[in-house]
Amino acid sequence: MESRENSLQDPTLTHRLFQLIANMSEDERRTLLNLLEDGLLKGKCRRKYFRIERRLPVVYANQRHAYRNFIRDISLGGVFMLTSVPFRAGDDIRIVFNYDDQGDPIRLVGKVARVTPEGVGVRFISVNHDRRAAILSLVSKPGDARGRG
Repeated sequence: MESRENSLQDPTLTHRLFQLIANMSEDERRTLLNLLEDGLLKGKCRRKYFRIERRLPVVYANQRHAYRNFIRDISLGGVFMLTSVPFRAGDDIRIVFNYDDQGDPIRLVGKVARVTPEGVGVRFISVNHDRRAAILSLVSKPGDARGRG
């Protein structure tokens, strides 16, 4: 059974929204438009992409050293990695991880977007089509609430 959160990664999400809107009465569409224009969702959707918890081994490097640890969560736009390395927001970082046992590793370049005591949030930079497809496959895999699977 697919959870509601995993179904949000469905690439047909926009199509489904259009279908729902197309099936509304004109009055319902106007009400929805007014609600959205009035900021119904402002502050509710903080992130551009849905994140899913996935604990994956990762190798990451700055200009000086390479390190190993774990990814805590991932989305099409970025990743949160557990680390005690003293990164700063804006630092460039290279990331390499496997999303399954058979595939080639995913190699990405990113910028540190935020730093916390437990790790760093990294925003991906210029993800090509193949890497984007691999990440989409990873975040679309069923798993339990802690992201195993």
